Amino acid sequence: MTRKHVTIRLAAPEHLPEVHRMLIALAAHHGDEATITPDVLQRIAMQGPGARLIVATLDDSPQRHPVGYALLLLRPNMVTGTQAYIIDHLFVQEPLRHQGIGRALIEGAKKLALEEGRQGLTIGTHPENDAAIVAYRAMGLAELPQPGPRFAVEIA
Repeated sequence: MTRKHVTIRLAAPEHLPEVHRMLIALAAHHGDEATITPDVLQRIAMQGPGARLIVATLDDSPQRHPVGYALLLLRPNMVTGTQAYIIDHLFVQEPLRHQGIGRALIEGAKKLALEEGRQGLTIGTHPENDAAIVAYRAMGLAELPQPGPRFAVEIA
C-alpha cells in the first residue's frame, strides 16, 4: 500500500463540483441515482448547522481538486443532551483507493469532532461492502452491535 500525502480540510465552494461528481459515483456504486444538485449539496453540507463536508486533496498534485470526501451529519442524543457525528458518506476516487486517503478522512473527521466538542463519531457501511469492513477493522475501529430492524415510512 502506497501512502499518499493528503491534506484534509473543510470543503470550500470550489470543491463542490468534484464532490458532486464523487457523490454521483457513490450513489451509482450502491445502485442509486443521485438527483441532488450542486446548489442543494452546498446548502445542506456547507450552509446548514447539521452537517460538515471535509475533502482530501493530494499535496503533490498540481491540481487541487478533491480526490475524496466525507460528509458528517450531526446527531443529537436526546437522552444525554450530547451531540455526535455520523460519517454518512465516505468516498475515495477509484484509482487512489488503498493508499491511506480514507483513513486520513476518518482521522480528519475525528479531529473535527474533537475540535467541536462532539461526544462521538460513528461510521457504517453496507453489510456486503467487505472491503470497507476489512479496512475499518484494520484501523482498529470498534465494531458496534446491529441497531435492529429499520423501516421506511412513506411520506409522499
